[in-house]
Amino acid sequence: MSAVVRGDAKPASAADGQTTTVIPLHVQVDDKPDAQVLRFHCDWDIGIGGSIWTSGQILAEHLQSQQARYRALFQGKNVLELGSGTGYVGLMTAVCFEPANVFLTDLASHVACLERNVALNASVLRPHVNVHVTELAWGSTVHETALLEKLGDDNTHIDVILGTDVAYLRELYDPLLHTLRHVASQHTLVLLGLNRADTDISFFQRLELDGFEYYKISEDQLPTEYHGKDFGLFEIRRR
Repeated sequence: MSAVVRGDAKPASAADGQTTTVIPLHVQVDDKPDAQVLRFHCDWDIGIGGSIWTSGQILAEHLQSQQARYRALFQGKNVLELGSGTGYVGLMTAVCFEPANVFLTDLASHVACLERNVALNASVLRPHVNVHVTELAWGSTVHETALLEKLGDDNTHIDVILGTDVAYLRELYDPLLHTLRHVASQHTLVLLGLNRADTDISFFQRLELDGFEYYKISEDQLPTEYHGKDFGLFEIRRR
């Protein structure tokens, strides 16, 4: 199978005078005659995580354009999205790559929005793909342990961690890195979409100090309209 993803709507903004909107995402899967349409309820009332941001769009487009490369990493595997917000990237991967489990996680204030978007797209998700919505406050050992316990088998691990715009404030670095240390194994691939304008170099220095190595994905693998911009995608693994 292969997939083509195309977003048809711009993210909502408070400046538009509306606090809620629904954004469609078209996913074309080869073994289906028509495009699958995912819909995402966005709600500014719950904060900045209630909308879809550019880094999420870039990561989603990158994943679909490199589907042959990523399919073996996702299909039948366990995928965790940190700071899911609307669940945009996580649900897209659920449809495109058919992982065994997708864990959409965020603060308690965002759980209802995530649950609403999972329900909104239930007819598009395949029965063998399990999507879980879980509260996860970064830095909470209780939440991190509860998440890992959902995997069941002691030999099972998180295969892929996704995150977009997760390091836009320095005060997030400590709790985010705490969570990565706890849930990422030696076999885990972390894919982050970041705005380099608001992600300090100290974040990457902290990654290295905490035993991770990172690789910046080449700009030519990003959508052309973002070449030369402040956005970047990064692969991160434990050393």
